[in-house]
Amino acid sequence: MGRFGIMEPEKCEYRESILNLSEEDLISFLVDKGIPKYRGRQIFTWIYRFGKTSFVDMTNIDKALRRKLDDWFYIHRLRIIGINKSKDGTIKFLLKLHDDNTIETVYIPEIRRNTICVSSQVGCAVGCKFCNTGHHGFIRNLMTEEIIAQYLIVRDYLNTNPTQSEESRRVSNIVFMGMGEPLLNHQNILKAVTNLMSDEETGISRRKITISTAGITDILEEVAKELPCRLAISLHAPNDAIRSSIMPINNKYNIESIIMACRKYSEHHGYLKITFEYLLLNGINDSNECASELLKLIRHLNAKVNLLQFNQWDGCSFMPSPPERVIKFAEILGRGGIEAPIRHRRGEDISAACGQLRSQEIIVPSY
Repeated sequence: MGRFGIMEPEKCEYRESILNLSEEDLISFLVDKGIPKYRGRQIFTWIYRFGKTSFVDMTNIDKALRRKLDDWFYIHRLRIIGINKSKDGTIKFLLKLHDDNTIETVYIPEIRRNTICVSSQVGCAVGCKFCNTGHHGFIRNLMTEEIIAQYLIVRDYLNTNPTQSEESRRVSNIVFMGMGEPLLNHQNILKAVTNLMSDEETGISRRKITISTAGITDILEEVAKELPCRLAISLHAPNDAIRSSIMPINNKYNIESIIMACRKYSEHHGYLKITFEYLLLNGINDSNECASELLKLIRHLNAKVNLLQFNQWDGCSFMPSPPERVIKFAEILGRGGIEAPIRHRRGEDISAACGQLRSQEIIVPSY
């Protein structure tokens, strides 16, 4: 049995993880079996609102159907094999997958919101030179159930659910900014977001979910219309020369293509402000000229810039920009009408900050 009293996934290959199904898929499956549609809504509520891990506990469903559900499905959880707690309240979870690969998920408590930072891949193939995750390579994409299970297992650990009052509820936001490039696993990401995005079941609306990408622009343009949440772009430079030097992916997806894809997204979701993530690296991209160039690049978009402070890691030669440079950069953007909050480091002491996540036990690829 698993940590939460359910059978481990590798022991029930004949069953499907119910987390892979949208509510619509579940209802369709049940109707094909001659079961009323409303049962699908009830099951969804038990899983996503109340966090049940066993069909036995779904007491408003008759016992015969509960037995059938147990024959058809299991309710997936990941196994926690390590927990690190930061002095600032951030919690990093090391989670083991069914094939013994591991991923990291982070819970970030703040005054006005509490965020779960979710991984989308085991490792990352993008290879940004400042990022520890990509430095250790790529293994595989996460499945829909593994993405959703990260949210559920953190909520289990915190002993919280959407039935609580808004003041006491301990999860308000989800960001896909953990390990991996979400748009290189976009089909599973979009399925997971669809299930998680529910004011009624999870208490999390589309405005509270953010997908962050290094700018895989062909996929972004393809999914722009169906992307049901906020978008964050890891830009980190105002021109192609600087960006290509720190993000090799820019040689394939340059800044011009990113801006065009952002306009495509805004055609469908113009009321949702795009966030540009900008990591300030000393002497690389933090000059006044870079700030002015960035301002010119994005001033006509409905956008803001999150200014990030670099989190150092062994083997990386970059240095964080000094505080006075960060403040000046923010001032230039602000005077130009672009909101540019300086994001404080969170979880740096437990390697849970931006660019520090990596699997602690990387296994050979599983195909």
